[in-house]
Amino acid sequence: MKVFLLTWIGLALLIACSFADTFSHNDKDIVYHGFATGQMNNGMNVVMTQEKGQVEINLAEYKIEPNSTGRNSFISLLFISGQINLEHETKAFEQAIIEEARKGPLLILIEVDTPGGRVDLAERICAAINDIKYCQTVAFIKGGEYGGAFSAGAAISLACDKIYMAPATSIGAATLITSGEGKVTDMKETYGETVGEKFNSAWRTFLASLAQKNNRSGALAKAMVDKDIVVLEVDRRGEALFIEPKEKLSADTLVRTVCSKGELLTLTTGNAVRCKIADGVADSKQALLVELGHGSVPVKKNQGLIDAKEEFEKVVRKFDKLNEKLDLKFKELSAKAERGSLTRNEALRDYEVIIKNGKYLLNLKRSYPDIPHEEHDILSFINSVKAEYASIKAMR
Repeated sequence: MKVFLLTWIGLALLIACSFADTFSHNDKDIVYHGFATGQMNNGMNVVMTQEKGQVEINLAEYKIEPNSTGRNSFISLLFISGQINLEHETKAFEQAIIEEARKGPLLILIEVDTPGGRVDLAERICAAINDIKYCQTVAFIKGGEYGGAFSAGAAISLACDKIYMAPATSIGAATLITSGEGKVTDMKETYGETVGEKFNSAWRTFLASLAQKNNRSGALAKAMVDKDIVVLEVDRRGEALFIEPKEKLSADTLVRTVCSKGELLTLTTGNAVRCKIADGVADSKQALLVELGHGSVPVKKNQGLIDAKEEFEKVVRKFDKLNEKLDLKFKELSAKAERGSLTRNEALRDYEVIIKNGKYLLNLKRSYPDIPHEEHDILSFINSVKAEYASIKAMR
């Protein structure tokens, strides 16, 4: 890894050439132009400014006005693609979004194409997005292999400040499910009505809070989780609202039923825009940037996410290759022992090597819990080899 030091003069020049937010003190004649890094120092917020470089201020004492042209003139690009089921990639995303926010980009663009995945990991990703207070986050549901943002992917999209969708994509279908023994079931089928409803209730509330945080309909978010939620579109004094029947006022005009009982809500692009879940439609990432007024701005992928994916794939390949080699060696030794062609010294030497490499596999699994092998299977293998080793060593 290469480490570069940026001199104070170089940093000052970089800041002076960049666009910035405006920070105006509520009581004093103090104005800064820059961007909040999200870092804290001695209880104060670290802000990079054109006027004084890095300053430490209490943001609660300032009015913050994002400039229409942005801050530093580039777009940070992150991505959520495929199944959300790896701790390693989730941790990389948590680190990446903090890293990108501290650079002060115009915005952080998150491309989404996922069928969903683990709820615990989705909640961590949502929390990481919510923690970015001073840089706009935009989800782009771009289409692709999965054609949208489903389940956990819907939650992650709702966590972003803005949502844009490519044509023919969808968002929703966020019900909780469990998988095992080759089948998928919902939580109520797995755990029973009472316990399953507790899980569902917590997840419904979570998605509703994500939606409402960004002025989206909590009822629609809940209907993505629970097929018993009914959602109406009503006109209230000229404003289109998407609410549950119990929230309807006598003066409201019913426009339509968006989601009936028994349906799990999934919104196509046009419906998502009409229901104010999505902010707009874009044919491509470039078309979206043009729509946002940043068509000529460079887009920079976060290298950390790419490196994390490549690192994990490399570790899995290494694990599988060594695991296969050890398993084959163990079987060869067992066969030799049955034929009586295995010498004691040869057996002890080879079994010591197998045990050593088995422990290496165990440490790899513990360092990378997402490796698709069970820890108890590795331990069982090591213990089997140790037992063989002990029995041979006891022979005289």
